[in-house]
Amino acid sequence: MRKLAAVAASAVLLTAGLQAPAWAADPATDFELSWLNAKLHLTWKDNGEQNIVLAEYDGQQELILFANLAAGEPNDIQGFSNLQPADKVRFILRTVAADGSSVDTLSPWFDTRGPGAPALQDANLLTNLSTTLKWTQGTVEDKTPGDPLDVPGNGTVKAVVDLPGTATKSYPFAAGTTTGTIPAQARPAAIKLVAVNEWTETADTKTVRLGTLGAGITVPASAAYGNRLGIKSTLDLFTSEGREERASGIKVELQARAKTTDAWKTYGRYAGNTTTAFETGIAALGNRQYRLLVPARKVVSGNVIALTPASSTSAKSSKTFIKFVSLRFTPAAAKTGTKVDITGKIQPGATVRGTLQYWTGSKWDKGFAVQFNNGSMLKHGRAGVDKPGTYRHRIVLPAITVNGLLLSATVSPTFNFTLR
Repeated sequence: MRKLAAVAASAVLLTAGLQAPAWAADPATDFELSWLNAKLHLTWKDNGEQNIVLAEYDGQQELILFANLAAGEPNDIQGFSNLQPADKVRFILRTVAADGSSVDTLSPWFDTRGPGAPALQDANLLTNLSTTLKWTQGTVEDKTPGDPLDVPGNGTVKAVVDLPGTATKSYPFAAGTTTGTIPAQARPAAIKLVAVNEWTETADTKTVRLGTLGAGITVPASAAYGNRLGIKSTLDLFTSEGREERASGIKVELQARAKTTDAWKTYGRYAGNTTTAFETGIAALGNRQYRLLVPARKVVSGNVIALTPASSTSAKSSKTFIKFVSLRFTPAAAKTGTKVDITGKIQPGATVRGTLQYWTGSKWDKGFAVQFNNGSMLKHGRAGVDKPGTYRHRIVLPAITVNGLLLSATVSPTFNFTLR
């Protein structure tokens, strides 16, 4: 196989109308074009002279020097050199001898067009994080049907994946297909469809971006029954390496469960953003674990389809205590022996037995039992025989279960009685 002589990128231009003199060398014969090992292959026969191969583009006056081969070299060229995409191209083979050049030997016209560009129609993430692609592919009109370099079909399509860092991967699809699936990839990554034929590649203008959408959550350690549990959440979105996206209106779900063996259930749906922490609170109804679920997301904008898989935070626990709505002595101040009522209300409206305790000055001592029925308590008594002063009291309730959720044992706020 002949080596191609060096040709400058700004190819040598020769005049198409140059005529060979009468004493020119004999022209080459059996000038043939074909494909060999996926490369353009030119062969001919001559008497061992120098040969110049020129490329002529239909409608252009200039001839482009394709190869310049010294005398005595084999009449064999393999490669593309500097051919450009065109509807009609042909080679001119000119043999050069000491007494002049031969008449030109012409190849048939052929085209050097790339394949029709693929056009991405849709892309989706599967649960196993593989990506399905759907596309159409345009065709390119053949202006030289039946030329010796024609290859049947419109080429093949492949998906080229730009991975984090500098790595890339390529996934070819069978010729004629318009759907394909590529396996799970490291993210963030970008996918482009590229059509490939014997001449070159043609890329789609659309891009699929495989991103990450991470979440964070802060859950208060405890709250009183029925109070809002002030849960805050955050989101981080990356569809390009090293650049966090600013986005809003991202759908998220607050999920909860009573214990680790229970299935997660959704109790709140919110719209989140990637710029600030946002509220994802819920009423405290019992001891539970919480997490933020971010469903799989698909956003189509211009020439980009951005896909992020579902993600969730780790579980965070919070306790719920019985809520004391009211506690009081009536009257709040009285002399020894006076009738005194103790009243109280709790939420939820549960039936539970607790203990009234009083502060001795150094510790809490057990007083007597109190009974809440459907959330209300009334206890009759009399003012004691202690010396006058203000005495601190509290009520201790055991853990209870309400609607399948445990409420932790609860100690009430202190409330006072004054003995005159």
